[in-house]
Amino acid sequence: MFIGITQRLICNQSYFEERETLALDWGRLFNLEIFSGFLPLPLSYEIDFSMYEKHLSAVILSGGNDLSIYDHGALSCKRDDYEKKIIKYCLKTNTPLLGICRGAQMIAHYFDSSLNSCINHIGNHEILLNDDANCVVNSFHNYAITALGKDLISLAKANDKSIEAFKHKDKNIYGIMWHIERENGLENVNILKEWLNLIKEKQ
Repeated sequence: MFIGITQRLICNQSYFEERETLALDWGRLFNLEIFSGFLPLPLSYEIDFSMYEKHLSAVILSGGNDLSIYDHGALSCKRDDYEKKIIKYCLKTNTPLLGICRGAQMIAHYFDSSLNSCINHIGNHEILLNDDANCVVNSFHNYAITALGKDLISLAKANDKSIEAFKHKDKNIYGIMWHIERENGLENVNILKEWLNLIKEKQ
């Protein structure tokens, strides 16, 4: 089963070339038992998403880049436009969708949540899940989700009360602010397993 993954957009500095990139961490992640039976399919922004649809069991909106509401550059705008189409598709078809860090911000913003600049969200920090379990997660973002739109439910919060994980009330859409593909990204996998089980149920 293929899980489509959106990629970070960068512009090469030594000579002009726009690039789509995924960290090697993603390949290592899909070698773990928790992702057994799944293969990642990097999505190109130069290929219309409709060309991918029939091949995908789920989609992950990965991290990297700021949302265009904070960075009005062409790359951020291009990525936002593409990921909005993915969200609309997943809403229409109930295809499982997972946002990671920037991806979670994108989903939260789409559903009218509030985001604000934050401090102390670079490095590891403790979060509290809805089942009252504590765990330490990695953190690499400068903008936090401070309030969720009416269609989203909080699953975990940081000590500053910002939202660290959420899901949609009715659709198979989840967001996680930490990077599951990086070190300290899998200390607690309950939310990830819940989302992966949605994919298996749809097969």
